[in-house]
Amino acid sequence: MDNELEQKRQEKIEGFKISFDDLDDIPDEGSTVAPEPENLDSSSHASDESRYTEAAEPGEITSYSETSAESSDEVLDKDELKAAIRLDKKRSKRKARKNRVIFRTVWLTMIVFVSIITGEFLMVGVNDMLAVGREDEKTVSVTIPKNATLDQVTDILLEKKVIGNEGFFKAYATITHATSGFSNGTFEIQTNKDYQAIINYMQSDMNRTDVVTIQFPEGFTIDDYAKLLEKNKVCSAEAFIKYCNSTELDEDYTFLKGITNPKERYYRLEGYLFPDTYDFYVGESPESIARKFLSNYRRKLYLSRQRFEKNEKKVTVEARAKAANMSMEEVLTMASLIQAEAADKEDMYVISSIIHNRLATKDTGGINPKGETGFLFLQLDSTEFYPYRSRSQVPEALKSSFTSTYSTYLIEGLPPGPICNPSLEAIKAALNPDTTDYYYFCHKPATDDSPAVAYYAKTNAQHILNQRKAGLI
Repeated sequence: MDNELEQKRQEKIEGFKISFDDLDDIPDEGSTVAPEPENLDSSSHASDESRYTEAAEPGEITSYSETSAESSDEVLDKDELKAAIRLDKKRSKRKARKNRVIFRTVWLTMIVFVSIITGEFLMVGVNDMLAVGREDEKTVSVTIPKNATLDQVTDILLEKKVIGNEGFFKAYATITHATSGFSNGTFEIQTNKDYQAIINYMQSDMNRTDVVTIQFPEGFTIDDYAKLLEKNKVCSAEAFIKYCNSTELDEDYTFLKGITNPKERYYRLEGYLFPDTYDFYVGESPESIARKFLSNYRRKLYLSRQRFEKNEKKVTVEARAKAANMSMEEVLTMASLIQAEAADKEDMYVISSIIHNRLATKDTGGINPKGETGFLFLQLDSTEFYPYRSRSQVPEALKSSFTSTYSTYLIEGLPPGPICNPSLEAIKAALNPDTTDYYYFCHKPATDDSPAVAYYAKTNAQHILNQRKAGLI
């Protein structure tokens, strides 16, 4: 009997056990529980009601048999378990909702903060880019070093208050591909310019104010030119002379290909640096300087038309040289001799005739119509110490042994090249000499009270007399 009761009790306990695999089937709070089937057996229903007592201890589920109220084994109360699970789900949902609210709040705060910062940056930057709020009508001096980087340019502009936003200016220059190409030198720039105007202004040499105007006198040598350029801080004398001995510009200035004896010349471009007044920038490159000289030379001798005689049609120097059967090298060389020897404009044309007369004796072996000899030696003092003007200018280490390869006392005919940079008048005189039968000339030196006086002679005897008149012997 006892065994049967125990067996029934165990069966009832097993009936109350819950599989955790079925927990998902437990409805949430607020859901509708399916009603009991209406056709349940009434006796079974009645017997189920008698299984429970009024209440059990909290956390305990107790089962009773029909005939005994044993309570030794604890089992889970199905309703309380459902309530605990529902409560846990509610807590999880509330926590998730709370976390989502916090995340959204932080995210929105960050967006607002970043938007404010970005907006302020853009507003300040755009205003500076458009020059809004900067000082009006104020001009400042800005000096940009050679090969300056964007950082250097930006720092200088910021210091001078030409711009007000360093980062935005760099960003604008980067986006517009204007991080380089700034001209070195000094600019006078207004502080009310927008970024693009500033960049355009400072990438053009035309806006520089560190301009040096130099007048190069007629008859100056390349060495004289180099010293003037260095004195005015345009470029170093050494760098300029070195460039003048190069062939860098031969392709751009085809007339330079007429120089066929570069190894015999002291300065390759001597004679081609047309004497005139030029504007340069402080720190300008030797190439840029040479281009200015050569461009002016080309304009004056190859493009501009000149009148060589009264009532004669104007022609270019190049055309006149071809008509005279002279190369431009010969014209320049002869013109440089005339420039160095003549006392004035009228003297140029007479000296030109004397040089032409002497060179014309080539067909007679250097003998003039009077039977005198040696006229293929032009014997011009200006050539004796070239590239120096006189013996006193020859360096001490060379004085005792120096001999110029240009000396017309030692070589026949014209020297290897020009001995200076002649004027247009000297060039015209070389192509249009006076008609004379002179073979000699000399000058009485100029003084503070009187200009130089020229003497001309047909014979050597007359020349000696002239030298005495001039006080030379």
